[in-house]
Amino acid sequence: MLLRSRLVWTALIGVLALSLSGCYSPSRTPFHPGLPPAFDPARKDWEDSIARLTESELQLPARRDYAIGPGDVLSITFVGRPDLLVTGPNKDDYEVTVSESPTITMPYIGAIRVHGKTAEQLQEEIRVAYSPFIKDPVPVVRLKTYYANQVTVLGSVREPGRYELAVGDTVLDAIFKAGGLTFGGRTAGLPPARILKVYREKVSQKQRLDLEPEELMRLLREDDRILPREEIILPLDEFILGGDLKYNIPLRPFDIVFIPPAGTVSVNGNVAGPRVVFLGPSLRTFVQVVTETGGLDFKATSIAEVVRTHPDGSTESFFVNARDLMRRKAPDFVLEDNDQMFIYKSNWRTFASLLGELWGRSVRVGANATYSPL
Repeated sequence: MLLRSRLVWTALIGVLALSLSGCYSPSRTPFHPGLPPAFDPARKDWEDSIARLTESELQLPARRDYAIGPGDVLSITFVGRPDLLVTGPNKDDYEVTVSESPTITMPYIGAIRVHGKTAEQLQEEIRVAYSPFIKDPVPVVRLKTYYANQVTVLGSVREPGRYELAVGDTVLDAIFKAGGLTFGGRTAGLPPARILKVYREKVSQKQRLDLEPEELMRLLREDDRILPREEIILPLDEFILGGDLKYNIPLRPFDIVFIPPAGTVSVNGNVAGPRVVFLGPSLRTFVQVVTETGGLDFKATSIAEVVRTHPDGSTESFFVNARDLMRRKAPDFVLEDNDQMFIYKSNWRTFASLLGELWGRSVRVGANATYSPL
């Protein structure tokens, strides 16, 4: 009798829940843009520009054409007369670091201009300058360290800094020199974002020395602004994780390789573990983030809201069918830095959950009242 009464009440409450669920409808129509393009919509033009960047080209200037400038270290000696410039048994050449001053100071002759000259041109000037002091001088000028063979690596790498650039070095070489990417955990640091950026000087060192100021300004001017560097964007997920080496472009002197750290997404509402989630090249979609937080709660409504804040402070809302996404019935939604996800509560699912709890409690109470081990 007791069991029959429970079944009757359960049936009545079930009919009520179904009627309520039939009346329930989300206040907004679900919509989402699917997987947005990672870069400019003109993908083919962008890929053509990447192809041009990977063409075979000598990235470092030939040393014979290199114009000496600040930061370079010169080694100078005379054939047969190593004692002319230096004294002491441990050195056989005269070493000097070029400063912002255009000249260096040498024994006997004083200041001599070095900025903008090649090693060969400087050798000839030194030969002429020392001719009054020794017969038939044969100076040898070597670039021991030249400043323009360096690149800078910043962002989500283990050891950001400035590194020597060898002929043929690529973006991957620069990342390896900086200790590799940081993916969080034991590698420390923030995981990288979806993209990698290379900032490159728009004019070479030789152009800066050879061109007139007006011509230099013309080359650097873009949209009435002076932009000394251009920005090259590479898809880190396709490049590093996907192994597409067409993005492994050769580097040039003074390039800056920047791996932006991943953004964050805040997950609010009816998931197993609401919290802030770090995005990365392999964690960036709605389904991945919900899975990271333990999945949808039973009480969650099907329609979820993603609020996106734009650089100008304005916000935009996207509405997605979370359960369709989780069941792969709809294309996944790509998240961006600072997105906020709101998983709202469904009225009928909350009611059904409460009904289930009451039913389970009732069954347990009934079982405890009727069970006897004797």
